[in-house]
Amino acid sequence: MTHSHRIPKALVVWALLVALGAAGAGVVGAAQSAVGDPLRIIPADAMFCVRINKLSASLGQMDQFLTDIFPAGVSLPVRSQMGKFLGGPEAAGVDMAGDIVVFWPLPGGEKPDLKRVGVLIPVSDFQQFLTNPNVVKPDAQGILRLNIEGKPGVAGIRMGNYLLLTRAADQQALVEAKSWTSSAGAASLAQRLSPDELKRATGTPAWVYANIQIVAKMYGPALQQKIKEAQATFQKMQTQGQPLPFQPQEMLGMYTSLLNTLLQETQFVSLSLEPSATAIRLASVVAALPNTEMAKTLSTNSAQPQQPNLVGYLDNGAAMNIVLNLSPALLKSGLAKCTDLLTAMMGDAPKEEVAKLRQLMTDSIDVLGGSLAMSMSTNPASKPPLEVKYVATLKDRQKLYQVLEQSAKMMTEGALAEVNKKLGIQMRFDVKRNVETYKDVPIDALFFAMQPTDASRPDMQAMKMMFGEGFELRLATVNNLLVYTMGANPQQKIHALIDQVKAGGPTQTATEVQAALNLLPEARKVEVFGTYNFLRLMQLGMAFAPVPMPAMEVSSQSGGITFSGDIGDGKLVTNVAVPKQHALEIMGAIMKMQQQMQPGQPGAQPPTGPGKPARKPGET
Repeated sequence: MTHSHRIPKALVVWALLVALGAAGAGVVGAAQSAVGDPLRIIPADAMFCVRINKLSASLGQMDQFLTDIFPAGVSLPVRSQMGKFLGGPEAAGVDMAGDIVVFWPLPGGEKPDLKRVGVLIPVSDFQQFLTNPNVVKPDAQGILRLNIEGKPGVAGIRMGNYLLLTRAADQQALVEAKSWTSSAGAASLAQRLSPDELKRATGTPAWVYANIQIVAKMYGPALQQKIKEAQATFQKMQTQGQPLPFQPQEMLGMYTSLLNTLLQETQFVSLSLEPSATAIRLASVVAALPNTEMAKTLSTNSAQPQQPNLVGYLDNGAAMNIVLNLSPALLKSGLAKCTDLLTAMMGDAPKEEVAKLRQLMTDSIDVLGGSLAMSMSTNPASKPPLEVKYVATLKDRQKLYQVLEQSAKMMTEGALAEVNKKLGIQMRFDVKRNVETYKDVPIDALFFAMQPTDASRPDMQAMKMMFGEGFELRLATVNNLLVYTMGANPQQKIHALIDQVKAGGPTQTATEVQAALNLLPEARKVEVFGTYNFLRLMQLGMAFAPVPMPAMEVSSQSGGITFSGDIGDGKLVTNVAVPKQHALEIMGAIMKMQQQMQPGQPGAQPPTGPGKPARKPGET
């Protein structure tokens, strides 16, 4: 590789090290003034932008979060890297309290080029900056050079209190740079962003932005070509007589349509990060292009304030908790995409069967009131090794049983059943009404199983080991709520749940759930809220493993990761919070796993296999 090819890499690696080191650090102050805002330098049609606000403060907040996780922190490595880039022990003249922005591609050239990266760094004293050993003073056009390994590899130009850096090969873009802001009618990225998004960009420690319309323009045709190549490959396999368990042309056509929708109707995607001493928060925004079907869907007023608060039904110790409060229109829109996938897999199924499937999906939404709560926990002693509790508002009890009966029939007969058989699976879905009555509440039993059509296949044997004989549920309707339980003893659990609903619902929120709500206070008012415990889900995965796993203690004392989603005004806003305690638990579990996998270490579990029986304690 030639030296000229290493230059842009040096520039990008340095900028991204700063960005990754500062990502998500603590709360910063209000938005900067228009004069000092680097987003007013960046052209409006930039494809990508990464911004780190108040570098020193952000690095300090990240160091606080990394205490006990990565004791070395990131402040010193970033400062050292910046000094090394400029050729001295420190980055002289650089405003370490300022904001750094990386964006691409730079304007100019015959066509957009992602190698044309622009980096804006704040300068506190320009004359002092020129004293850095690697810096060569500006020429008559105001362009300075930075020597990399003794050769001029990076060029820069002063723009107010910022220095715009790029590859020396792209220095012509620097000559044109001042016209981006000085020419009449020139639009900047700051002008393109909405007030809310501009607040995120300037008011959070780290912010990442992608203009999907520009991405679609540059990469849409290439992505479409890849899909066409995949279609041609599957078509060739079919002509050669290779059996396929699905209809690839229909499925790829559906994926193409979905990709086109995302590229054509998404305006931008952004991501912001904010850590503290106890947690790190991440917020993402997906904004639809105005006047599109996607914008219409994401503008649905999905809040259901008249519905009961179901958060209290969530459990401590769950691998996953979730509460949804969605409008029927939004649910139907999402379920329609799932139906498209199923009908694509069904291929040339009779139209009447496809129509029945779509009607079933619609009816299933009409049954429910839009609010539900679900807790899923791990129980390694049972098969399947999980337990589920589900509570949902109910609108039409009679239609509920019609949906269940139609679902059972569709899974075991017709085109959908044929798809499953091609996959090597035969479905069993039994519904038994009124198997018992508890406190005047009729209880129904559901049994769902996936039986292999060829029990000799290794993957089918693995499925049998994972799922056992199937999933057994108990279901009831009480006080306009649908409740069901699944697990080792569903009868006992459905009785407890019926008692809880009859008593008027839970009297207090589970401690882990309350801690999660404290991390994301806004989650009480949004459409989606939940928790995700990585270690408990890992325990579930180990219990689902088709082969015996070495004995390994995996426990968690924290509720895990918290997430929420808010839908409205043409946007989907998602928030995630990772408690430091859970990050430490994950690190501890990984270290234990590594120790147990190392031969000769105390507690190590040597692999076993045919002809290799497990060693007894003390055996060498």
